[in-house]
Amino acid sequence: MDGQRVAKKEGGGKLPWVITGAVVGLLAAAYIGTCAWASEKDAILPNVSVAGIDVSNMVVEQARSTVQSAVTERGKDITLTLSYEDLEERLSGADVAVDVAESVRAARQIGHENFFTGGPRLIGHMLGMSAQVPLVLPEEDSALNGLMDRMEQAVNAATEDHGYQVEGDRLVMTKGASVAAVDWEEAKTEARICLQEAFEERMSGESGQVEKKLALSAAQNEAEEPDFEAIHREVHTEVKDASLDLESMEITDHQVGVDFEVQELKTAYQNAKSGETFSIPLDITRPKVTRDDLGGQLFKDLLGEGTTRVSGSANRKHNVKLSAEACNEKILLPGEEFSYNNTTGSRTASKGYKNAPIYQQGQSVDDIGGGICQTSSTIYYAVLHTNLEVVERHCHQFNTGYVDLGMDATVFFGSLDFRFKNSTDYPIKIVTNSYDANGKRYLNVKIYGTNPEGVYAEPKSSVFDKVAPTTVYSPDPGVPRGTLVLDREQYAYTGWSAHTYRYVYDKEGNQIDKQDMGGSKYKMRPNTYHYNPADGDPSTWINGKPGGGTTTDPGTVDPVDPGTTTPTDPGTTAPVDPGTTEPADPGISEPVTPPPSDSGIAPIDPGQAAG
Repeated sequence: MDGQRVAKKEGGGKLPWVITGAVVGLLAAAYIGTCAWASEKDAILPNVSVAGIDVSNMVVEQARSTVQSAVTERGKDITLTLSYEDLEERLSGADVAVDVAESVRAARQIGHENFFTGGPRLIGHMLGMSAQVPLVLPEEDSALNGLMDRMEQAVNAATEDHGYQVEGDRLVMTKGASVAAVDWEEAKTEARICLQEAFEERMSGESGQVEKKLALSAAQNEAEEPDFEAIHREVHTEVKDASLDLESMEITDHQVGVDFEVQELKTAYQNAKSGETFSIPLDITRPKVTRDDLGGQLFKDLLGEGTTRVSGSANRKHNVKLSAEACNEKILLPGEEFSYNNTTGSRTASKGYKNAPIYQQGQSVDDIGGGICQTSSTIYYAVLHTNLEVVERHCHQFNTGYVDLGMDATVFFGSLDFRFKNSTDYPIKIVTNSYDANGKRYLNVKIYGTNPEGVYAEPKSSVFDKVAPTTVYSPDPGVPRGTLVLDREQYAYTGWSAHTYRYVYDKEGNQIDKQDMGGSKYKMRPNTYHYNPADGDPSTWINGKPGGGTTTDPGTVDPVDPGTTTPTDPGTTAPVDPGTTEPADPGISEPVTPPPSDSGIAPIDPGQAAG
């Protein structure tokens, strides 16, 4: 019937929508569940590799071990060669610092980038989809950077790359010449890619050696004006003498010095026409000592020598010998300093030094290392016979007797040192020898070097201000009454002043220099007599005897040390100390004297304890 409406059944259209919604819900739940399952999966996805190394389903630690083993085993089969025209530099894959941890982390990240994409990615990999990440090479790999640096230096050394060249003693340049410029950052990036490709080829099953070659190209730029300071830095070379490597004992090569005035090059460039070739002179400095010079010249000349007689106790002789051995064969390169204290080190019992007489607070006492000042003094005496520069030297408190006045050198570890510099152009060597002859002990020091000019030196000292020993009395209850006993340990010394000069001569014997080596002042030490306090001060005795008469020390005839010579000539230049050795005539080359009657020690400044 036209126009009649048919009523719909209630609820008749809802079921399809409910079913559809349920299906969508189930699919969404399944999708989310799959994504959650993927996100919780600790292992790397299936079909994932690092530069061809399969790490499927491995946990991170297992993958790291696998990749590291492969890199270590096969990296040595990889070579990267950089070339520029006829220049080449190579790098072995074994030297490349691969970041294995970061490489594995990137592999583990696949499928874990986003929660909602992780599930499908996992399913896809389970069904055969694959992925590969490259080996990560650190930005600051020292091996790769070293390769690039070597190549850059080689390219820069090619004269065509800068529009200039060195020809003999001139710098030749063409104005407006094209300059080769390599983009080194881009070259480094390309080198990294080549290395990654090489690792992938070798790790994925390629057998044998894998070599990648990268040819560098340079853009030829028309230089408006070159960097003159940069050119100077590239051309400038410091002159360097050939020298001796003390570790390998091999001779290092010399180097010719090259330099020029930057402003002179700049002015010449500005005055030249475009395309014109011009040149400026180079300052060429030849080394004083070449490799050929040094080859047959090492230590061939005796520069100076000194010999002293070593007296005193067996312990003192032992200490002198031990300290001399510490200085034996000591080599100094040109410009280097010799330090006695640094060379011998502290003088201790652990190093073998023994008790022997020293001076402390002006008194003679036994202590470790007594006698070592004779070694420093003998070395100084040898140095005085050379033209070597003396840096530090101190005189003793009292006259030593084993070298001329003004030619000794006392030391005390941590405060007083004896130092001199190798002021020659060649290495020098100290040679010491402690020996016995005719029942006596001697110490000999020789300094060897190279003396092409034949220069030699002679030291001479003037002595003055003599102060004869006085007499002092010291009470001692153990001394028999009515007698005086000479103190045989605290020997007397005559006081002196001295001034030393070193005269330098050429090989013909002509004096070419007179060097002031400084003054020395040696104190007087009195004769000390002990007396019984009950007798009173001997200075108050009448006629040399308590209460009158004359009483002397049994076995002595006057208040001096028996066996010594008492100075009689006030003007003599060769002082004689009671109990000491008479100093040799200033200026002689070998001050060897008769046996001293004193302990033979080399006294030091007041308060210092050294031999």
